[in-house]
Amino acid sequence: MSRPRRRPKPIGSALGCLLLCAAGFAPPLWAETLPAAPAQPELSALDGLEIIRIVLRRHDIFDTSKPETSAWPYRWANSLHVVTQERFIRSLLLFKEGDPYSAHDAAESARILRALDFLNPVEISAHPAEGGVEVVVETQDRWTLEVGAQAGLWGDRSSYGFEFTEKNFIGWGRQVTVEFESDNERDSWTYILFDPNLLGSRWRGRVQHEDTTHGARDLVRFDLPFYSLASDRSWGVEWERDYDREYLYSAAEIRVRGMRRLDAWRLLGGLRLGGDSTAARRLIVSWVYHRETYSDWTWLEPEQPYPSPERIRVSGPRLEYRRVADRFLVLQGFRQWSKQEDVALGPSFNLGMTVSSPGFGGDRRRVLVDGAYQVATRRDSWLLLGDAWFAGRLDDGDGNDFTVGLQVAAARLGRRGWQARLKVEESHDLDSNRQLTLGADTGLRGWDPDYWDGSGRAVANLQWRTILKEEVAHLFSLGLVLFVDSGYTWDARVGPGTDRVHGDVGVGLLADLTRIGSTNILRCDVALPDDGTGLVVTVTTATLF
Repeated sequence: MSRPRRRPKPIGSALGCLLLCAAGFAPPLWAETLPAAPAQPELSALDGLEIIRIVLRRHDIFDTSKPETSAWPYRWANSLHVVTQERFIRSLLLFKEGDPYSAHDAAESARILRALDFLNPVEISAHPAEGGVEVVVETQDRWTLEVGAQAGLWGDRSSYGFEFTEKNFIGWGRQVTVEFESDNERDSWTYILFDPNLLGSRWRGRVQHEDTTHGARDLVRFDLPFYSLASDRSWGVEWERDYDREYLYSAAEIRVRGMRRLDAWRLLGGLRLGGDSTAARRLIVSWVYHRETYSDWTWLEPEQPYPSPERIRVSGPRLEYRRVADRFLVLQGFRQWSKQEDVALGPSFNLGMTVSSPGFGGDRRRVLVDGAYQVATRRDSWLLLGDAWFAGRLDDGDGNDFTVGLQVAAARLGRRGWQARLKVEESHDLDSNRQLTLGADTGLRGWDPDYWDGSGRAVANLQWRTILKEEVAHLFSLGLVLFVDSGYTWDARVGPGTDRVHGDVGVGLLADLTRIGSTNILRCDVALPDDGTGLVVTVTTATLF
């Protein structure tokens, strides 16, 4: 089920993080620099021995036993924060006392805990003990309460708002969010409740409601995911209703607008198929229903009717095959300098097909197809990544709304080095409410978001970064980025596309904020486009790739 395209959220809670910086909060650094873990955990001499006990060492945000973090602000911050509950952490582990120890399960359990995004770093180790093995699980809590204002800047486009978000409510991993945001498209109020561990089980639940200037959205989802690579089955149900205004852009200005309504639900079940230990193979069977209707589509200048997108009603079975490779690296110095990042090496891929017909409740015979492929590899100090994807429909045998994309990237790991990316997307017979734009939000940092219109686009980025100051006030690391971008679009839909390849050069600052919150980074870029129209400033928490 898809959400209408929304503008990227620029800064989010970064302002709150900077306010914490100003207050002088400094988290403990009990895990400074970790080497990359192997793609496959090596068999341990302890594998197969009985786990006699599991010891949890949970670290609060600040270590007030240290002189540099013993002042009242640190004690006050700890008093406001509830350390993640031991019972919650144990419920997420893939092993329990009495089980045979497995280094593989220990490594995957650490990835599951890090994926919560409020425990980082996470270390799980095993030691011989009388009668078997003692397993030690060491976790570091991050600041998860986000209260305050937010603001963002993408060229001449800005947003602001405020939020209350607790991502680890009373230490049980539950998310509670109340948020207001205002940007060039809409004002919106959002309310979210998310529980990754319903009633202590491995079922998840999410309830979300959003009121906007022109519409509303509701989402309810309950599912038992493939909890680990060895999980045998998955179940789920999802319901969504969405009514809001959509936009088409050219030269960063809204050219076309109209209303879109989505009503959708999905029932699914999945099974793990047989195979070897190098990958998990899964088959997911669903029944899906979604109906999209459109109204009041209009050109703004001059105001006149715009061809309304086709109404679509899809109802029928969906089959999806997934291959998830059991090969991971735990890295530092990729997107950020201090955070542990789990990088899937792959190759992993998924292929899906939905069949809809009037006999199933659809409006006509349709076949929807989609797929994605991902691979990564490490060569000495370099990380190389590749992604490919496609999606589209066959309506009575005719291809419609097809997109296909490819992205390749290379990054030098560590404190300094080069990073490069090339991303290309092409389409065929896009629905009239869709376009592929190019601007600061998609990597061409010298132009405002949605500046160049197109049915296809390509963007290339090359940048060199270096760390300037590590652990500024024991809160964040600060780095410098020098970059050059180039991009091109073709087959414009509602406005001019690029008449040639355009480029920009620029400089930026990168602050690694993960020691004081779940926000990843704060990036500030200043770029000069090749047409001499002036500097474009971008402030965002989004990574380039």
